[in-house]
Amino acid sequence: MKSTSDKKPQIIQALGNGAYYYNYNIEEKQETDPQTKKERKVYYYDSVKFWDAPSYKKLVKAVIRETLNETEEFSIINEYNAGVLGVITDTDAVAEGAKSYKEYLQFVLGVKQQVRDDLQSAGY
Repeated sequence: MKSTSDKKPQIIQALGNGAYYYNYNIEEKQETDPQTKKERKVYYYDSVKFWDAPSYKKLVKAVIRETLNETEEFSIINEYNAGVLGVITDTDAVAEGAKSYKEYLQFVLGVKQQVRDDLQSAGY
């Protein structure tokens, strides 16, 4: 979920009752308030809700699921494997499957690194 705030969000935000937000991709921008015409800081970020204590695996899964559902994820993997195993022989489809799978792997590696860094910054 895309969010904005005039206060810098906590990376891990306790909501109570065992629920949390993981706030990531936090960007600070200077903007002019349309009413007062004064400069102000605005924070843009993504959030995912999760339950129970924060953990690396839980946050990685939450971010991936926020972007891709399981069906979409399996489709990318299956298209790639079908090309590798020769089930799909159309060279354009094989190339597209390989490209999509490589982008997916890069996305997952990026998410894992970001979660690692954010958990460390948040003191977890």
